[in-house]
Amino acid sequence: MTLFAPNTVSDRYTKKKSRLPESYVSFIEASDGWEGDLGDYYGYVVIWDKAKIQEYWDSYEMVKYLPDYWFPFGSNGGGDMLCFNLKTKGDASFLIPFIPMCEQDAMEHCVSFELIATEIAQRSNADEAAKAEGDMG
Repeated sequence: MTLFAPNTVSDRYTKKKSRLPESYVSFIEASDGWEGDLGDYYGYVVIWDKAKIQEYWDSYEMVKYLPDYWFPFGSNGGGDMLCFNLKTKGDASFLIPFIPMCEQDAMEHCVSFELIATEIAQRSNADEAAKAEGDMG
């Protein structure tokens, strides 16, 4: 007997996709995740691939601690998860501690996910250029 449907890996993403910021949807559809240091302002950022969203929602039992309008999509590589507040209809990202996990501790991380995506693209382009330069030398 199966306790869950076989194609539930990215259920949370699929169910919430229409309510997610377009900047995030475009990014995750193109890259399906990312990890790296974005410097002093944004810090270390881990953006989970679509499959990890449901996996972490379940394994951290987020349904017990966060209202459904919070959408976790990554972490800072440490003790905080990155989330969107779907009630606000914006694309600001927030940090919420994994322990104790409660929305009262949510702090704005970035006013717009688009800024994070742009920073990632710039760093990725710079890394590719440096690699190409190194390959020529």
